[in-house]
Amino acid sequence: MKLGMKRLAAVGALGVASAALAASPAFAKGDISIQATPHTVHAGHAVKVRGQGDDDAERYTTLVIQERSGKPGHWGHWHAVTRSFNGDARANVKATHTGELQFRSVLYSTDKHHQHATTDRTSTPVTVHVVR
Repeated sequence: MKLGMKRLAAVGALGVASAALAASPAFAKGDISIQATPHTVHAGHAVKVRGQGDDDAERYTTLVIQERSGKPGHWGHWHAVTRSFNGDARANVKATHTGELQFRSVLYSTDKHHQHATTDRTSTPVTVHVVR
């Protein structure tokens, strides 16, 4: 009889633990990154840029690599370089002027009808120095 009560208590504890785990909220994973090489480039040469991003909670996403030029405090506007619907975007960007270029990845999510795109997440910009 003692063994039966212990078994019943163990089964009951497992049932309560299972119910607690099932009731806890689920967290979606997502990440975004950007790489640009080389970090210093001569004007007229190309910079290889790769952006990656995903969000498990969103069904339809678009990853856009953006660039801007200038210098700290006097940056231009962000411009799209390329986009990808599979979360992995690559581009070769020609550095035309001396100064600095910045690149970032932006992940947009849309509903099932591909309307009303909203910014899901944005990467920290990376800077490339362009010399003569």
